[in-house]
Amino acid sequence: MLWLKYYFQKPAKGFDPVPKGFAEKYADNEYKKVDSKVLDAIKTQLTDFEDKTVLDLGAGPGQYSIEFAKRGAKVTWHDISRNYLKIARDRAETENVALDYSLGYLEEAHGQFDVLFNRICWYYCINDYLFAKRIYNLVKDNGYGFIVVNNEKFLKQELAKEAGLKKLIIKMSYWLNENFNIKLTHVHPSHQKLSRIFAGLSFQRLQVEQHGHNTLITFNK
Repeated sequence: MLWLKYYFQKPAKGFDPVPKGFAEKYADNEYKKVDSKVLDAIKTQLTDFEDKTVLDLGAGPGQYSIEFAKRGAKVTWHDISRNYLKIARDRAETENVALDYSLGYLEEAHGQFDVLFNRICWYYCINDYLFAKRIYNLVKDNGYGFIVVNNEKFLKQELAKEAGLKKLIIKMSYWLNENFNIKLTHVHPSHQKLSRIFAGLSFQRLQVEQHGHNTLITFNK
């Protein structure tokens, strides 16, 4: 089902899954709560952001893209939403920082970067294993990845709000994705699955840590 959306709902032809009103409300909230600890943790690995190339993959309204750029990085914003793109462009202009922009599905990002940043949007990917491989190929040798994924504990919280057929479909999609790597819907992967996926790739250093309803993946390629 997700593959059909990928082939027929094209951002280049005007498709935008994020309504303008929602995008603006979400942006207002997200810009107020940028986590400086995240930026500090990444800087610790790099020594400095100056002139480092950064891909903000699934960048949304661009709050972290702009923070990386303020610290001297050469940042590429990548997201599927034109509404988020406009917000990011306007905010970058207001903040007087330069960003590069790339519009498309998560899997359509291209190039190679010193740093890949992917936060709270993993579940939008079409295939967990293929997306991890895509991420791996987007990072330069000796490059760094910082990925935050909502895991099964987050999904459990979300399921508690649902009922009936919708709840059943989500649970079935989760089971199929965990056991057969088939996604009927955008569903969150388990911490265990993420651990298996990244263990199958080659890194100088890899950490896959569970922090409550999030899994934090950091690596040095």
